[in-house]
Amino acid sequence: MAHRTPLEYGRLLERFRELTVAVVGDVCLDRYVFGRPTRLSREAPVPVLEWVREHCLPGAASNPALNLASLGATAFVVGVTGDDPASAELRELLRSRGARVDALIADPYRHTTEKTRILAEGLLVLPQQLARIDRSDKTPISPERERNLCERLQELSPLVDAFLVSDYKGGVVSDGVIECIRQTARERGVVATVDSQGDLYRFRGFDCVRCNRSEAESVLRRHLSTEDDFQRELPALCADVGCGSLVVTRDGDGASFYSHEEGYGYIPAVRVPVSDAVGAGDTFISLLTLVLACGEPLSLAAHVANRAAALVVQHVGNACPNPEELLRTLEMEAEADAARR
Repeated sequence: MAHRTPLEYGRLLERFRELTVAVVGDVCLDRYVFGRPTRLSREAPVPVLEWVREHCLPGAASNPALNLASLGATAFVVGVTGDDPASAELRELLRSRGARVDALIADPYRHTTEKTRILAEGLLVLPQQLARIDRSDKTPISPERERNLCERLQELSPLVDAFLVSDYKGGVVSDGVIECIRQTARERGVVATVDSQGDLYRFRGFDCVRCNRSEAESVLRRHLSTEDDFQRELPALCADVGCGSLVVTRDGDGASFYSHEEGYGYIPAVRVPVSDAVGAGDTFISLLTLVLACGEPLSLAAHVANRAAALVVQHVGNACPNPEELLRTLEMEAEADAARR
């Protein structure tokens, strides 16, 4: 990766404010219920929690939209909810944090996905998650809803600089929706990226496909243990998938990437105290998409995305990068790099 100056990083982050991204995928409402453990139940060997507070956050495909909005970009959420109180709450949360919900479709025959996390908190420790209750509908969307989504995508296409697909296997990212995005992105000459939980081959023709190590191993049917494994397997996997570039995040070991233009590259992990890894992948794909939409190389996009993900894992729950904090991190790194040279 070419060295960047603090001024160049500042200009890059400023350009984010000029971008519009359509985030397509499975949205949900994340509910967090916090309680204070008081005793063990007499009915079962479980703690009894005294209710303290609860709050909700937009989750799943909603989270990349919030990441984009937190960095100043315009983010449209394109997906399907139920026609219920959870949908109304989710829409209001998205609006209040700067995301556009014009392209969210309410389907009275579905219910909005909700994920409720039960957490115990004490005085001197971080909250501990005890259980999660999911209320979800993973049936594929109807042909009518698929047509509705494609119509929304076509309406948005003159406005957007990138399409970001966030596939949580909730039935929204159908083959028809994928094909609509693929064709529209090609016709408009805009970036199409995907955060895929597995089925990489569905996204042939996309500019960039991201998955994690275990998902890549599942597709390859072999373990990726060493740096040589990644360097050997990613070029062939990228060619087989038929995408422009492939990024594999490696949990606490950084990220590997491959593109036909730049070849193979590796981004080392940033060593930080991890409070919660939830949402790190959403942050990664959001920054990756923004930098690529600016016309920058994949190596820079992966580098910036890796630094942003390292910031959000230091917070509990879905978190979004603070642009000032991200810029400060990149500037300090650039200054240290210049001093070493």
